Amino acid sequence: MKTNRTAAAAVRVPLTLMALAFVGSVAAQPQMNPRDQTDPKVRSLSCAQVAIDWNIELISQYPRIPEACHEVITSNGVKWARFEANFVRVNRDGSVTSDFRGPKGGSMGRFTLLPGPNQMVTLSGRKVEFSALESGQLLNMYVPEGQDHLAFEPAVTPEQRARILSYEAPVEQAPMVEQTPAPAPEMPVRQGQVARVESASVVRLPDTAGPLPWFALGGGMALFGALGLRLGRR
Repeated sequence: MKTNRTAAAAVRVPLTLMALAFVGSVAAQPQMNPRDQTDPKVRSLSCAQVAIDWNIELISQYPRIPEACHEVITSNGVKWARFEANFVRVNRDGSVTSDFRGPKGGSMGRFTLLPGPNQMVTLSGRKVEFSALESGQLLNMYVPEGQDHLAFEPAVTPEQRARILSYEAPVEQAPMVEQTPAPAPEMPVRQGQVARVESASVVRLPDTAGPLPWFALGGGMALFGALGLRLGRR
């Protein structure tokens, strides 16, 4: 009986070690998240890697729209160009104005779209009405290859796409040029002012001669006067 227990114990120990080793190897393997698995029907590539045929009318009216493309998503064999835009406002006629952003973050201009009836936008996996959006929220928009309409999610029916109403080009900021200050205008100078300035610069000499010249002049005039009276009497 003791021999059987010993044999059973000898068999259980290797089996236990093998089981522990198997469990450890399974635990060491990375666990796959179902959300991380890519749908084989959907592919995403950059706009530079995929050639997309743009609608001729769309390109003629909005020639810079290909520059705003962030990536191309292929779903069920259809290519969709994805764009990013910051929500601006909902207008009175129900249209939606958004500021399109380029791949490098610069503004590509504002588009005003007219969504279809009861159309909503998808944010974080849930449907949201446009009236509930806040200014500045980031929206994803898609243009199917060869079409001139936009959608707020790929693989939607034509009735669920938005029509472009208007476009406002971004305001180009003019480079700042250092301006040289203009010289102050010269004040006109009158002749009298110049004369006063010149006379003010002349240094007046002190009077050192005294009144003697005046006395001599007066004596001469008195002498000539007396001579005239004498001649008159003769």
